Amino acid sequence: MKSKIYNILFLVLFVFSCNEGTERKKILSENTGKQEEVILVIEDFYWEGNIGEVLRNTFEKEIEGLPQSEHFFNLIQINNSEFSRFFRTHKNIIFVGDDFKDSYTKNKWAKAQIVMYIDSKSEEETFLKSCIKAFNFLNRKELENIKYTYQKGHNTKARKHIKDNFGIEIFLPTEYSVSLKEEHLFISDFHSFNENQDLLKYVLVYDFIPEQENIQKEIIQYTDSILKHYIKGAVEGSFVQLDNRITLKENDGLCRGMWTLKNGFMAGPFVMRTRYIDDRIVISLGLVFYPNESKRNYVRTFESLL
Repeated sequence: MKSKIYNILFLVLFVFSCNEGTERKKILSENTGKQEEVILVIEDFYWEGNIGEVLRNTFEKEIEGLPQSEHFFNLIQINNSEFSRFFRTHKNIIFVGDDFKDSYTKNKWAKAQIVMYIDSKSEEETFLKSCIKAFNFLNRKELENIKYTYQKGHNTKARKHIKDNFGIEIFLPTEYSVSLKEEHLFISDFHSFNENQDLLKYVLVYDFIPEQENIQKEIIQYTDSILKHYIKGAVEGSFVQLDNRITLKENDGLCRGMWTLKNGFMAGPFVMRTRYIDDRIVISLGLVFYPNESKRNYVRTFESLL
């Protein structure tokens, strides 16, 4: 009899614990806010001093290769007393103060949420390293989230073609139209135009076998030859070229810069990734034209997908 009672009690506790776990999952809400926004919980006297300056210089530094000033992240500073339920579901939250140890946690108050803690009483050099580490973490998570979004839904035929012909994997968004698929060249584009918006995006993939000693120069020359032949403006005789007046910013195979329309009046940023596969150079290139509007999220998407 006792054995049966214990079994029944065990079953009840097991079911209750499962239900409790399910309820906790239900209580955890979706995160809020934009990917580039960071709720920074820090007292005013820290924010207005050297600590605040280090935080701004680290998280709000400008993205290189854009025609206007745009930042990696936008810090929204509030005091501890202002941190209400309204802010708790935000996607990115950082607490800075002398009561914290450097650490982070995921999904504390919302799904896919990052909550970080930085010790403000550490030495200046140590504090800077902590900020850079936190920035790198958020930067990497944003790129991973973008890639994951398009992994769930993308142009599978384009992905296969690129993989088979170039040996790389790109999760091309379904909004792009594929205009050219060849063995050594792939071109896709997206154009949205109305009275309030003129948005134009391109994704290209191409490869070649280098013949010159100056490989970087040859990459630029070959890219310009592709753009001149295939990416043209509305005015006859106009075509896209990389803008050699703007210094290219290169880091770990990723290059940022500006393109311009020869014999026309268009320009915009580009992101280009270069890979060396066997005896070939494989290049993936993203271009965007979106006059007078923010282009941050478009270049970040290129950076993630290319």
